[in-house]
Amino acid sequence: METITNISTKTNTATNVSGSVMIKNGDIMVKNPNENDKAACLVIDDSIKVKINGELVKGKVEIYENSVIEIELEDEELPKRYLNISISDDRMNAYISIAYEPKFIYKLKDVEEGNSAILKKVIKDQIMPAKYTVKEIKEELVKKGIICDIIEENIAKYVEEGCEKVLIAKGIYPVDEEDDYMEYKFSTSDEHMDFQEDKNGNIDFKSIGNIKSIEKGSVIAIKHLGKPGHDGKDVMGKVKKHKAGKKIKLKLGNGCAIKDDNIIIATIEGKPCVKGNAICVYSIHQIKSDVDLETGDIKFVGDIDILGSVKEGMKVEAGNSVTVHKDIYRASIIAKGDIYIRGNAVSSTIFAGGVNVDKLQYSKTLNALKSMLNDIINNIGEIKKFNILGNARKDGEILKALIETKFKNLNRVCLNIISHIKLIGDVKGQEELIPLMKHKLMGLAPINVKHYSELDLITKCIDSITREMDGALILPVNINLAYLQDSRIKSTGDVIITGKGQYVSEIIANGSIYFIGQKAVSRGGVLKAQNEIKCKVVGSEGGVKTTLMVERGGSIWCDIAYTNTVYVIGNREVVLNAPSKDIHAYLDDRGELILDKLML
Repeated sequence: METITNISTKTNTATNVSGSVMIKNGDIMVKNPNENDKAACLVIDDSIKVKINGELVKGKVEIYENSVIEIELEDEELPKRYLNISISDDRMNAYISIAYEPKFIYKLKDVEEGNSAILKKVIKDQIMPAKYTVKEIKEELVKKGIICDIIEENIAKYVEEGCEKVLIAKGIYPVDEEDDYMEYKFSTSDEHMDFQEDKNGNIDFKSIGNIKSIEKGSVIAIKHLGKPGHDGKDVMGKVKKHKAGKKIKLKLGNGCAIKDDNIIIATIEGKPCVKGNAICVYSIHQIKSDVDLETGDIKFVGDIDILGSVKEGMKVEAGNSVTVHKDIYRASIIAKGDIYIRGNAVSSTIFAGGVNVDKLQYSKTLNALKSMLNDIINNIGEIKKFNILGNARKDGEILKALIETKFKNLNRVCLNIISHIKLIGDVKGQEELIPLMKHKLMGLAPINVKHYSELDLITKCIDSITREMDGALILPVNINLAYLQDSRIKSTGDVIITGKGQYVSEIIANGSIYFIGQKAVSRGGVLKAQNEIKCKVVGSEGGVKTTLMVERGGSIWCDIAYTNTVYVIGNREVVLNAPSKDIHAYLDDRGELILDKLML
């Protein structure tokens, strides 16, 4: 706080002269006016505090030689300095801002002599605050918990001049470990994705070519190890873990061996393939003629390549894939691998995945029963908790009432399981399941249930059976064929129709069903898939019934469909009542079946 009280005055001896004031070197010099003339004036800036004769004044005031003028040019605040430390949200970067605010020393601005003077202050000097030291900044960083990877050169660089949000500490980001990956020396893509099309979009299914085989001793795959990673660390010293990469454990099937830890070679001549993470080489049995009475039925543990057709009454079984270059007529093909039929199938049975297609369906039915039982257990628990049916009702009576009203499908599911058990054969745990279902769930048996916890015995039995079956369920395999008529097809994967389509056939796919021929027609029969069905033309102008079914969550797509096409998704069903195009069937959020379409 500075007060100017050193005021010089000088009497004006001339006549008829107004008062005057001047400021020089911080001194205010005043001359009184002659009688009846104007006194000198000060015009006070708002930034200056002025007292005249002990009274605080503002604006324009008159002054005289005997006026006591006190002026304060600056406040009492000291010089200031500011230090701000900020940390990013992920705590991987820390920033520093430094600012210095000096205290200014002012003096009055000189004013030439005149009747008035405007009081203004000008900077005479300034006092800077003490600069931060490197040590002080480091101590502040420690107080904030910032202890790692401090960039000391930035502290030294900006501690004197100040800065705005300069990086002061940088954490070490973790580097994730890379996944192992396999380099295959043979094609692993789906065959149907590699078909050639002509300019009209028609599939040339002859372009598949012959089964490609490799020689004994050939390298068929190499496992490449992912690059190692490392942990990171934030600016506060907390370790940030890196993600471990996926490790591939080599699994070998038939016909191959490991060399130098990560290289897989063929030990036989044959066709390499991948089943999950297992790499196999299957020997190829090639039939250069038709399969007929002369060749007899064909059964082989590896791949079967038939250059001709499969004639009436003949059966072909393969431990892996089957390729038929021509047609199948009133015949049967069962394969644990993919099935490729370049021609047509008429009145034939084709299973891809062998008997395990039925095991997959069996497993789904078991899980459906388990889901129902869990819902029933929860329902009975709620009914008893809130005494909805009264204390007189026994658990068995409640169970029977629920089965007859809310779970009407339960008996049908139990019968399906019994029929599957007879079809599948012996699986550990099944010997207990049939008696449990008959004595607790079917017919009048529920009335004899004393406590609903007895149903847990059935769910535990189902868990035991499904665990036993898990290792036996094969991976999805596909069926590719040009056209089928009056035939039955099952696949653990997809069914791909490459040619004219299908007529009054049953197609079951645990994956999806695709018609990829440009003008493929699906007329009559039942098509059932787990995921989706994509058709070109469905039904006929005569209204032949064609049923398309997918499980809940799936979709059905048709370019064109005619009247009497049945769409089934989960337990919802809609029948098309007019020829339409660009059809998409699906379940909405409320579980209702929606049929988006345009009139044909």
